[in-house]
Amino acid sequence: MPSIPTRRALLIRVLAPQALIACALWPVTSAAQETIPVRVEVRADPSGLPLGYSVVSIPALGIERFTDAQGVVVLPVRPDSRVLLRVKRLGFIPRDTAVVVGAAVGQRITVALARVSFQLQPVQVVAWPRCRRPGIPARGGDAQLLGIVEQLRQNAERYRLLTSSYPFSYASEREFTQRKLNGPEEFQRRDTIVVDGVPVWRYRPGRLISRDTTPPRRDWMMHIPVLSDLAEQQFIDNHCFHVAGLEEKDGQRLLRLDLVAAERLRGPDVNVSVWLDPDGYQLRHGEFTLSTIPRQFGSLLHVVSRVRYVEIVPGIPVMQETVAENLVSSGPNGRERTSYTERQRIVSLTYRGARPDQ
Repeated sequence: MPSIPTRRALLIRVLAPQALIACALWPVTSAAQETIPVRVEVRADPSGLPLGYSVVSIPALGIERFTDAQGVVVLPVRPDSRVLLRVKRLGFIPRDTAVVVGAAVGQRITVALARVSFQLQPVQVVAWPRCRRPGIPARGGDAQLLGIVEQLRQNAERYRLLTSSYPFSYASEREFTQRKLNGPEEFQRRDTIVVDGVPVWRYRPGRLISRDTTPPRRDWMMHIPVLSDLAEQQFIDNHCFHVAGLEEKDGQRLLRLDLVAAERLRGPDVNVSVWLDPDGYQLRHGEFTLSTIPRQFGSLLHVVSRVRYVEIVPGIPVMQETVAENLVSSGPNGRERTSYTERQRIVSLTYRGARPDQ
């Protein structure tokens, strides 16, 4: 787990996102609840092209699964029943459709999804207002904002389903450096750790900083929300969302969405900027900044973690690289500046069972 060295609690260790491992919960059937296999095919409207790695769920039965690369999944459904199918795919408008399943074996259902389309403008230089009315209105809000936030949530939901269906761990290489303002970067140390995907921390509003109780360290820690946290309602309810527009980022023209922590929160939270591919709406980059500096860290000026994501399979993002930085003032009148940086890069990933691309 990445960390930044501290000096008498002047700094805050930044804990970067981890994979979230969970147990998939599938409905239990009995002799009185026999099922038949129903083939669901997800295709693009109007081209008819298969949409691989779509998410198909039956909420009433607790079923949620990926399609294969050809947009096909087989679900267990009770015969002679009516079910609500929920189908989602990044870059497409989600669709709920009610279907009637007969008693015959070999039934097929085809669901067509329409592509998302928004008129996007270049980023304007703006300073967002304080977040006094957090959350996303269910109705009557900005249709473009609602649609783009839905695409962000799909990134998070797909990641959550990936880790519950295909648990994995990864080896991460870490490098620690420090640099005085206008001075050379000084290497401190490098190591490699293996990260089990189960996080011990989940997002709680205004509770991003805690004390490490693991002996012998007593460092302060800043927790970075994992990708799946961004889909949680309590995260959405405590942030304001702003579509910034199109921006050049890492050689690509990407859509920036800014999330501002609610002013009402009493403790430090996180302001977030994410950059999405404007064509398929895959998550490419994230920047997590501590919303307020606690009073006990008077010399701490800035805490930020920058994350780059890659697709592990089409439309499913995972963290690839993280750069976490503490900027600290020191010296006479606090005029000196020192940056403490940790870089983390995933060098290998190991599945515990089946792979999503098999």
